[in-house]
Amino acid sequence: MQNISMENQKTRELFATLKLLSPGTYLREGIDYIIQAKTGGLIVIGDTAEILELTEGGFRINCPYTPTRLYELSKMDGAIVLSEDIKRIVRANVTLRTSPSIPSSETGLRHRSADKFARETEHIVLAVSQSRNTLTLYLKNQHYMFRERTTLLSGANQTMLALTQHLKALKNAVAILNWAELNGNVSLVDVVTAIQLCERVRRAEQELHRYRIELGTQAQSLQHIPELTTEIESGFLITKDYHHESQHGESEAFEKILEFDADSLASPHNISEALGYPSDIGNTFDDLEPRGYRMLSQVPCMPFDTIENIVHRFKTLDGICTAAVGELQAVDGVGKTRASAIKDVLAQMKTTTTQPHVLDLPVLNFEQSVG
Repeated sequence: MQNISMENQKTRELFATLKLLSPGTYLREGIDYIIQAKTGGLIVIGDTAEILELTEGGFRINCPYTPTRLYELSKMDGAIVLSEDIKRIVRANVTLRTSPSIPSSETGLRHRSADKFARETEHIVLAVSQSRNTLTLYLKNQHYMFRERTTLLSGANQTMLALTQHLKALKNAVAILNWAELNGNVSLVDVVTAIQLCERVRRAEQELHRYRIELGTQAQSLQHIPELTTEIESGFLITKDYHHESQHGESEAFEKILEFDADSLASPHNISEALGYPSDIGNTFDDLEPRGYRMLSQVPCMPFDTIENIVHRFKTLDGICTAAVGELQAVDGVGKTRASAIKDVLAQMKTTTTQPHVLDLPVLNFEQSVG
């Protein structure tokens, strides 16, 4: 599906960096040696001119990276500088120079230097604590402390439980929305509920993915649930179908919902406002009219560009359902065969969809359960 980003830029950058440090990687092997020896260490990834100018003292190494070499060099007090591709050890025992104006909430000297240097250079800095025997990643203005295996497995199991419950509730909410759309009586409550559950599923899967990365080769039991991607994309298309065009663009609506914390997401009023509707959804009595993105996405082999063209031409799902085959096939990218398929799929859904019951499921807040 195009035009929809399921993660913000900060999350994408963090996950990409965490993968470099998964158990089983060459870099993590060297860091594990440092942790096991309880010597502590400070590692900078990147040997740009800016980084090298902000280091002083120490000595040049410029040798191929190996886990053993990284461990041996960490016995000295200064920082180690690795090449951007982590194939070479460039310098060792250097002092990192940072601007006094750069803020940091860290207290220890090693972690404070790592935090400030990462903010100033926007490169990856790793700090291994000698006293706590922990690994902390610093990336721009983010920091992330890696957790012990037992903590990871416990948290992953709780997150998997929450994900299973959220997914079951989401499927039921989508079934209710299907019935309402095909019968022309969609309420704002239907829409808001489905979006909330979709976002809970997305966040639980994102958290589970982080556990997979941190556990690395030990994460075999945390397999991806095949239907998750489809369910999450379906939920995003609900926002695309119902955002109030006169109030918010779809990108703005997506971004607002993505940025909600757990408590804000739990409030239907916040979701309603993000979509461009009044916060008091109980007093919004008019039926909403879907544009048709989500329903058209269920037609097999339907390119998203073609869906965009159809919605642009007919404006609403009802307009698409009532259009003649000839009108549909005149849309760019449709043609006679695809037009007939659209009519057949929508007609079949309308005749086979029955009104589902609302499930009474507990809402698990995985963010609190694994914190």
